Amino acid sequence: GEGQIMDPITVLQSVSILGIVKVMILMLLIVYNVFAGLMMKQVFAMTRAVTMKDDFLIRALGIFHFGFALLVLVLAIIVL
Repeated sequence: GEGQIMDPITVLQSVSILGIVKVMILMLLIVYNVFAGLMMKQVFAMTRAVTMKDDFLIRALGIFHFGFALLVLVLAIIVL
């Protein structure tokens, strides 16, 4: 029938701007999760090197930040 061959213009029209934005958001969130993981690792290294009275709180915030970043990524994957 007609329209069996996908020419480049049809392919470009089928790729929506929204689809591109979704992929970009997911890639950004993946990079942010890597950053959050590295930040948590740095916080642990810092609290080992420097003893403070509230180092448990700083560690907890680092873990919470990383967990929240993971949660946002998972929700984005489900929603998008």
